[in-house]
Amino acid sequence: MKKLLIILVLLAFGSSDALAQKKEVVRRRFFTLGQDRTEIITPKVKGFNCYKADLHVHTIYSDGDVTPRERIREAWYDGLDIIAITDHLGARRYEKYMLKALRKYNPDEQPYPYSHAGKCGRVMVDFNAVFEEADKEAAKYPDLLYIHGTEISRTQSTGSDYNALFVKDIEAVFDKDPYQCIRNARAQGALITHNHPVIRRDKCVMTEFEATAMAQGLFDGIEIVNGNTFYPPIMRRAVDNDLYMVGATDTHHPVSAVFKSLGIFRTMTLILAKENTEKAIKDALLKRRTLVYCGGNIMGEEQWLRPFFDASVTCRLQFEDKKAGARTFVITNNTSFPFILRKGQIVRELKGMESIRVTVKRSKSGEWQDPRYRIDNLWLPDDKRPTWTLKVSK
Repeated sequence: MKKLLIILVLLAFGSSDALAQKKEVVRRRFFTLGQDRTEIITPKVKGFNCYKADLHVHTIYSDGDVTPRERIREAWYDGLDIIAITDHLGARRYEKYMLKALRKYNPDEQPYPYSHAGKCGRVMVDFNAVFEEADKEAAKYPDLLYIHGTEISRTQSTGSDYNALFVKDIEAVFDKDPYQCIRNARAQGALITHNHPVIRRDKCVMTEFEATAMAQGLFDGIEIVNGNTFYPPIMRRAVDNDLYMVGATDTHHPVSAVFKSLGIFRTMTLILAKENTEKAIKDALLKRRTLVYCGGNIMGEEQWLRPFFDASVTCRLQFEDKKAGARTFVITNNTSFPFILRKGQIVRELKGMESIRVTVKRSKSGEWQDPRYRIDNLWLPDDKRPTWTLKVSK
């Protein structure tokens, strides 16, 4: 009995020692794998919401390096409200890599000859299937509008390229005649944007094809910014021909490799509309309610740029020193976009969601003055920057 008791006591101590030992650590997680959406704060302008859109991007189904699913995810995480995938209808250089990788699916295990729609006379890719792939991903982000589009690419003689937005059946768009190709898209209710109108040129002049297409009313909009390049003279062309203005990345690579590495928002079109639906966005484009953002600059017609600025920036009187003849104001930026305020040689940066204090002296005639600046990062047609007096809240 005494031996049994000793054995039980020893076992009890042994069990306690085992329980006291720590479990083996097999993994340590230093951070959570995840990504937050970049929320870009915009103002409400004249009763319209300000939607952020990229209307020109590419995927692996033409000459991009990213899948349609990833383009949708990029757009949402970058803070966009609207994305249009616009793969080239004819030029598809990435196709040769896919055909080579999949050659063993063919009976002779040889890759199908790399096709070019402009040469073979027909489209070899089921672009509607590409839309379905992107649609499934877009369904995960109900607040993101995905627009079906395609880029109609031609030779230099026909002038640049053209995006067809809001197409319904991309297979029915292609035609060897570029005029007919655009007409086919318009027959589906698509809007046509003239892309990068100064590409491969030294001057902002239209080719014969572009002039004819413009005269026939085949264009609805035009890019004044492509990627990181601004075309100032094209703003005047847009105004004179009643075209909506677009700024787009035209990205072929991952967006993070370009814009995020620079610490700036991606190039985008700001569309002023009542709601984020195809009908409302299409209506806003046709009525030219757009502004363009690129690298901290915003471009557009004064009828929309001025109210955008007024809705973004508030100014209030903080202190009035009658003896010194000066007043102090607090200027607040209620958006994510910066504004560069210039008064002669003095330049102040009003960063997004921040405030600055400024002092304004009486005029030479003794009158009180409100803050007045040239806004160096806002652009109007004819390569002009506006000089505006800030509206002081009562």
